[in-house]
Amino acid sequence: MPILGVSDPPLGLDHYADDVSSPTPHPSIPTEALARRARLQAILQAMAAQGRSLEPAPLQALRDCLAGGASPGFDPLIAMIEAAHLEEEAGELLRAARREARDPDLVQLLAARLAPLAGKAKLRREAHWHLDTRRQLVRFSFIKEGAASGLDDGDLHAIFLQTFRLEGLVFVLDLAKRPRPLLGAGLPLPAGVGGLAETLDAVFKKEPEDDPSVLLARLNHRLPEGLRIHRWDVLPTYASAVGDLVLVSHWRWQVHPDHRNHLEKRVASFLEANLWPWDRGPSKAEAPLDLRKLIPELHWDEDALCFTSIMGSFQAVNPLKMLGAVLGLAPAAIVGLVRTGVDLKPDLRMGQAERFEPKLKNMYEDAVLLSGGSNIILVDEDDDEPILLG
Repeated sequence: MPILGVSDPPLGLDHYADDVSSPTPHPSIPTEALARRARLQAILQAMAAQGRSLEPAPLQALRDCLAGGASPGFDPLIAMIEAAHLEEEAGELLRAARREARDPDLVQLLAARLAPLAGKAKLRREAHWHLDTRRQLVRFSFIKEGAASGLDDGDLHAIFLQTFRLEGLVFVLDLAKRPRPLLGAGLPLPAGVGGLAETLDAVFKKEPEDDPSVLLARLNHRLPEGLRIHRWDVLPTYASAVGDLVLVSHWRWQVHPDHRNHLEKRVASFLEANLWPWDRGPSKAEAPLDLRKLIPELHWDEDALCFTSIMGSFQAVNPLKMLGAVLGLAPAAIVGLVRTGVDLKPDLRMGQAERFEPKLKNMYEDAVLLSGGSNIILVDEDDDEPILLG
């Protein structure tokens, strides 16, 4: 099937692969997956080379130790991490380093020393989770285009984690058994598809010191070609995730003029049909999807084919496969598809702050009252007998 896009297929950031050696074949991992992992590692290394890391000093010292560099010593290193209250972050770093560690025994020894400290830190964090008013939820919007179109969701997650880490922003960890940084998954966008208004939610330990405009400039300097953050919105921590609010996605595919006549007939047939069943193959146990309901709008804008797709429970449906089923094309033949925007329903939580903020305030006041030596006198209205606390 010929490629019907107006330009060459996306590079997938292959130009970064020149800096790394070819991945060694592994019997259980496909060669393509190894190549993608090597490209991602090259991207992350190039980002680190863009400037001095602003990651907290104890974590930088731990990375240097694992890389075989200078170390302040085993006990001083643990003490640095504990003094900065970064025990859990250090534990997460060690878990990530186990796969390719130069010295597995050192990783295991450090992990064993940090495990009880991280466990205590997590218990303290869980106890004060609802009282922590320092953490900040940021919804940032970004563009994925050009060379970055070949990145998938996993790549993007790793790249943005690296970007924020290098610029000194520390994530809040979740409360799972193995805590992970609170960086949302965003709306699914497969490799080969661009986006002009993609979003991710990040929760930081505290509000960044720099002005958002300054911070955006620093972050965009770190990011690889084709990725750019263009909006930074601070939201209450109780705001709903974008995935819970999205209604429809808007898409645009620039078609080569030579192929428009061929595709116009297929588009006209789709628009005239009352039902367009799409059987997604034997691996899908569900009944065929009706694409006429899933794609409520489809029209031409000069040589661009524009359409909308219902999201909600269909967020995971691959737009390349969906459009290919309409046009009778293989997904690989659709090059240059871009999500231009999404429609969201109002976030009802944003108008119900009283359900969240007073609760936090009251919990804090109760905690202070019950933990301190209070001499407050409460009066029972039934018998006017004073009740002394403290």
